[in-house]
Amino acid sequence: MPRQPRSPLGMDGSTSPDGGRLALLAAAENMTGLILDDHEIKAFIKKEESSPAPDDDDAVGFGRIPALKFKTAGGASSSRTSAGAGATRTSVSQHLHHHQGMKTGKGGKPPKISGRGPHPSPHAIIPRRAEDWDPWKSILYSLYITENRILRDIIEIMDQRYNLKATPKMYKNQFARWGFFKYSVKRRPPPKSSSASSSSPPTQEEFDGDATMLMRRDSDDVLSPTILYQSKGSRAVQSGLTAVRRFLEGHIDQDAANLQHEEVAGFIDPCYRYFKVAMDLFDLRENVEGGRVLRLAFLQIERKMSTPTMKTFSDLCVLIPHILLESGRKEVLGAYLQYLGRLATLKYGKHPVSEIAASFGELLGRPEDVMGYIKLLSKVHSDTISDMPGVLDRTRIWASNQHLACENSTDPPPWSLSRTTRPAEEHHMIRLEAQSVFWAQSLIMMDPESDALAQQWLMKRFEPGFAEKTKGLLEKVKRRVAAGTLPAMFASMLEALFVGWLNDYYEMLGDLDKTFEWGRRGLTLSTPNEQYVLWSIHLENLMRRSGRDSEADELKAKRQSLEWMEEVRTQVESMNLGS
Repeated sequence: MPRQPRSPLGMDGSTSPDGGRLALLAAAENMTGLILDDHEIKAFIKKEESSPAPDDDDAVGFGRIPALKFKTAGGASSSRTSAGAGATRTSVSQHLHHHQGMKTGKGGKPPKISGRGPHPSPHAIIPRRAEDWDPWKSILYSLYITENRILRDIIEIMDQRYNLKATPKMYKNQFARWGFFKYSVKRRPPPKSSSASSSSPPTQEEFDGDATMLMRRDSDDVLSPTILYQSKGSRAVQSGLTAVRRFLEGHIDQDAANLQHEEVAGFIDPCYRYFKVAMDLFDLRENVEGGRVLRLAFLQIERKMSTPTMKTFSDLCVLIPHILLESGRKEVLGAYLQYLGRLATLKYGKHPVSEIAASFGELLGRPEDVMGYIKLLSKVHSDTISDMPGVLDRTRIWASNQHLACENSTDPPPWSLSRTTRPAEEHHMIRLEAQSVFWAQSLIMMDPESDALAQQWLMKRFEPGFAEKTKGLLEKVKRRVAAGTLPAMFASMLEALFVGWLNDYYEMLGDLDKTFEWGRRGLTLSTPNEQYVLWSIHLENLMRRSGRDSEADELKAKRQSLEWMEEVRTQVESMNLGS
């Protein structure tokens, strides 16, 4: 039966018998084009085969998923072409000229190419036999493997430059014959790191009543999670855990320079924070605004996946599922995992991200098991990075701290409990995003005292004198700016960071007057985007719990008057995936 249109009226949670969850989903659907409940995704990308992928619709483990299409503001489906594809076409000739001499075949051997060269033809060429593809083998290898282009762009390049006419299915089959598989990772040699994690004895952890995880070393002394099969779900869990290591090692195998890539210091990617803002707005029953931000969060997923790093992988597979789980929204979490797995399959074929997304499937009915699994994913992610010789030390520390924060997370209550009955405690993982700024301050300040204070803040273990020393850092920043040794941009970032430390410190002490004093100061330093919204909502909630409703209403009115939500609406309407 076709889905009936839902009225945007009556979205208050009190009208919904399930505590308001369906009302939130209705708001997201009506305002953004998302359909999140009943595991139906009809948003963002048109259906197309973009790389070798399983033919069945159940590849990502959540049952049949309908075709993914863009929706217009009025709800009708419409196709959109990627701006990235247009940019690709402008450089086709230059790209092919540069790469025609690269003769690489399966296993790194020169491919066997027929005598007919890849010259443009005035007539359409349809490669009906396997050998008909040989003249373009090296070019296709370069486009698909070396340049990591999606199949749509490759088809356009070959059509326009060589008049080669073939369907996506034909390309997929030929790539499979040649062995052109992305993320086909060779077994790595044993690490030579002498880190503590590589010398630690095997440990045993209880995952749940049905499956036990053993962290052990295999014959090559490489960390390998093994599940003792005692339930149907444990095989999916093992698949997800091994996919973590395969992604990380494949990421390094593709380019050894990725070991030294800056993963954590610098500006924070907004995708995770958009999900946090959306959940916070839903908690406040500001469902229209929350739905818009939620769609923008979904639109950011493809961009993160297009440039995979250790951090983006962690964001997609650990942090975002964690925030959705802590928010108590099973439907949104299930929809996110479906969309993530399907998108990874469309872009890359068989891919570790799609395997991890599928591995959550049989656990979704038990939120405590989902939390346990997320902790295991974080553990394997941290251990694998720690065992990589040559990786940046701060990348190791970042992964380790993230795992510790994940381990300290409170087990969620059953899905049936509404948000109103959940403990009013802060989300743990949002603080881990602050590690990006933590490492930035470390590189800028180069001050052991600043690093020590940062560690106290990250762990929420404040020592005597914390406030006075942090205020001293604020004065030091001012002196460096006056002396011309610190750019104003970095000074503003550090000032906001140190003010945030003081706000959290006084909140931990229960000194509300000073908490709100430093909190308001932090708001004045925040740009009017998701950062401001997150900080404002936090202060509003704290004020209401403290009986300061008038102050909370004042902050809420100012937050809602920001132009940021209008900017969100504009971005959602104008953004094309892959642009």
